[in-house]
Amino acid sequence: MRIDVVYGTRPELIKLAVLILQLKEVFGNELRVISTGQHREMLLGLEDWFGIKPDISLNIMKPGQSLGHLSGELLIKLTDVYTDENPDLVIVQGDTQTALAGAQAAFFKGIKVAHVEAGLRTYKKLSPFPEELNRQFISKIADLHFCPSETSRKYLLEEKVDSADISVVGNTVLDALAFSREKIEKDRIFPIKLKPFFEGEKTGTKLILVTSHRRENLESGLKQICNSILKLAQTNPDVQFVFLLHHNPDVKKTMMDLLGEGRENLILLPPLSYPEFLAVMNRCYFILTDSGGLQEEAPSFGKPVLLLRSVTERPEGVAAGCVKLVGAEYDSIITEAQELLDSFSSYQKMLVKENPFGSGIASKLIVERLLNYSTLND
Repeated sequence: MRIDVVYGTRPELIKLAVLILQLKEVFGNELRVISTGQHREMLLGLEDWFGIKPDISLNIMKPGQSLGHLSGELLIKLTDVYTDENPDLVIVQGDTQTALAGAQAAFFKGIKVAHVEAGLRTYKKLSPFPEELNRQFISKIADLHFCPSETSRKYLLEEKVDSADISVVGNTVLDALAFSREKIEKDRIFPIKLKPFFEGEKTGTKLILVTSHRRENLESGLKQICNSILKLAQTNPDVQFVFLLHHNPDVKKTMMDLLGEGRENLILLPPLSYPEFLAVMNRCYFILTDSGGLQEEAPSFGKPVLLLRSVTERPEGVAAGCVKLVGAEYDSIITEAQELLDSFSSYQKMLVKENPFGSGIASKLIVERLLNYSTLND
């Protein structure tokens, strides 16, 4: 069975890396890895970290490219790629423009599609935007659905997806964590700018990790997030806040305009490498974020997450108690963050013994399912 695996963004590669490595062991030269380059500048070091070299790199991204132009370009280029070597199956991950175009182009060519991280839903088409509709469209196309949880399986069943086409495997991001964590600790990897917090005079200082990049938060939401973090830093001078800037120039400009150069206990850092990012996550006390993937990763490090969104497509973390929805409102962010800083009992309530998103064997389960699928379709 000839398989194409398509990725273009940093989260996609992280969540597909271990799967690609395991597929390569089983399918060998029948596997083709395609990078669209949607996040080109964020992929190179990550590919080296996992030891992955794409067979085809499309370098699709251009400065100031709209979602419409990006989507159209992806669809055209991926159609050409599939035409050159007609695969039997295309694997896409998540809900990016690369994933949607990868699935659409395959569908138009009559190629089967497998969707990793299938069945996530908010049922609010603008939250997150455009990811919510992207993943719903992919579910209509996909022939195999690899769900991270029973909740996502339930959503697909309610949408009349055949249960025989659904496999609950857990989230592949935990496979990437298992691959990376021991190496990070052994090699003492961390951002140089934060060295005092890892092996210096500030190793006992509480460190709060903050990230924000969602399109729906670009307007007033991001401003309220930045202002609330600034206020928290002023109110808690003995606590260190680390706010990660984003590659998106609009997000970065808003952050810089509001936060300037930060302050002594508010450090603004450029985007970190994946291993550096995991190191900071492991070191921090808790996390303020609007990210999807961080909700899945943080429980493995025993870190509470205050989610800067009003709704999540990953309700498992909320149900387990390790993720709390606080929205992107100034007062709510300050109240909830201060509660965790002041009350150890509140903090302890958000610690979980097991990650609700899986156990780190998702890729193995996917490979096993694909082997059975290959046999059935020979």
